[in-house]
Amino acid sequence: MNPGRRARRWSHARCGRSRVRQRSALLLLALGGCRPALQAQGGESTPPANPPGRDSAGNPVVEALASPVPPAPDAPQIRALEPCIPANYEICFNALDDNCNGAIDEGCGTPGGVVQFMIAWDTPRADVDLNVTDPNGELIEAGRISQSGLIKGRDCPGRRQECGGVNLENVFLEGSKAPTRGTYRLAISLEKLNGEEPPIWVTLSSRLGAKQYAYEIRLNEAEDEQRLELGL
Repeated sequence: MNPGRRARRWSHARCGRSRVRQRSALLLLALGGCRPALQAQGGESTPPANPPGRDSAGNPVVEALASPVPPAPDAPQIRALEPCIPANYEICFNALDDNCNGAIDEGCGTPGGVVQFMIAWDTPRADVDLNVTDPNGELIEAGRISQSGLIKGRDCPGRRQECGGVNLENVFLEGSKAPTRGTYRLAISLEKLNGEEPPIWVTLSSRLGAKQYAYEIRLNEAEDEQRLELGL
């Protein structure tokens, strides 16, 4: 596992394996801001030069409506992370905005948009699903654009291990379509362990316009599922 990702995990002891399916936690979360400054050589902070009203990818900026709300005490399997850590480069396939420019895993061949939800996990055989329901109540499916313009890029690890051990699922707003305002419901579930040892650690990043938020999620056993709600 990437050492940088392990450093973000909380320090609770990871002992004992729950044999009781964890109750899904329903969280109402808004989005927090990502620090835009990049640390340049020489110690000076250099803000990204984006056109007015546009992000670094040229997409229109859409403001979220509220500040982030921390996870509820009854959701110990979900831990908030810094949405980005200023760096000079982007690390591919970790579902994080490493260089704090407002885009998740850009330059890595993964499409993005002004609305985006991405998960990544390191255990190659574990089957983890990211299911997103848009404000219209439509479940976003792989390979099909929803009425709200969202599409799911791929389903990992794949029936024949097509993801090649690089497990990442990405739901994003296709093209320049205006985002749909309302509540986006996310479910992150462990479908099968496929021989991997639990718990399975999953990184989740979300983007709604200019706002980002990130979490680390612990899935303890097969069919374990954690839920979040994000509002735009």
